[in-house]
Amino acid sequence: MLYLVRHGQTQYNAERRIQGQLDTPLSDEGRRQAELLAERLKAEGPFVTKLYCSELRRAGETARIVGRRLGLTPVSIEGIQEINFGMFQGHTFEESARLYPEQYADFLIHGCYSGAHGGETGPQVLERARCALMKLPESRGGRALVICHGAVIGYLSAAVQGVPLSDSRQFIPDNTGVVPFDEAAMEKLRQYDGGQGI
Repeated sequence: MLYLVRHGQTQYNAERRIQGQLDTPLSDEGRRQAELLAERLKAEGPFVTKLYCSELRRAGETARIVGRRLGLTPVSIEGIQEINFGMFQGHTFEESARLYPEQYADFLIHGCYSGAHGGETGPQVLERARCALMKLPESRGGRALVICHGAVIGYLSAAVQGVPLSDSRQFIPDNTGVVPFDEAAMEKLRQYDGGQGI
């Protein structure tokens, strides 16, 4: 059983700026959110025995705050970092449209399947994140928190729900939102074959 958690808020989140794999820190609000999450998890009891996080700073900061309260040391793992948004990173969507009109037009047409920005596509992110989770012992038993990123959680959730990855935004939680992946969900991810053309 895995509990996927989106990191706390960053200034880029507040500005609706595309972070991607830029290594931004938590904002003061993000640290407050992480503290509130830690308090809530502590009050619910020792329901997890392991704490993982992505290698990006905002996830690591969130994990350290939570880990201190739960008595767990975060372990950073590869494969669950946010989507690489290429040349759009650091810009708002409006700025990206103005600075890179051709690439942005392709993105509007093809959505998460577009790689015109020079970064990753949704299917690429899903596959690396899915493989990373499958390597965790808790994917087959036990309970762990995995602090990662919005797009990663969105794509994984879409795969579990059997909907097109283009609809993944509806599954992206708010900052420090927790999304449980139970045994049935993990089995769906284990057997995922790329959506059979979705």
